[in-house]
Amino acid sequence: MTLNTYRLTYFNEFGEECTADFRNREYHNLMELLFDKYIEEWGDCKGRAWCGTCHIRIVEGTVTEKMGIDEKLTLSKIEGCSLVSRLACQIPVTPELNGIVFKIEGDR
Repeated sequence: MTLNTYRLTYFNEFGEECTADFRNREYHNLMELLFDKYIEEWGDCKGRAWCGTCHIRIVEGTVTEKMGIDEKLTLSKIEGCSLVSRLACQIPVTPELNGIVFKIEGDR
């Protein structure tokens, strides 16, 4: 990692632990970062918080970005959501994500 580069950890759909390096505001949101660098065909609604395919579950750390009404509504329709569920398309890529750990839950 270089100066002003951050790292997060995620578990993919196969349960494999992966890391992703990023810079502040390099991408609009977490879904774009993972789509571009690590995962193919993710985010059916292209980041509008409508489909739930980018559903993640926070394992370690917190995301302080407040949930909008669209995200809340979409998560309310997904079976198995919890208080640590979020949509990756609604989480900005900022240094706050450094060290966070999450599991990808969405269907792709």
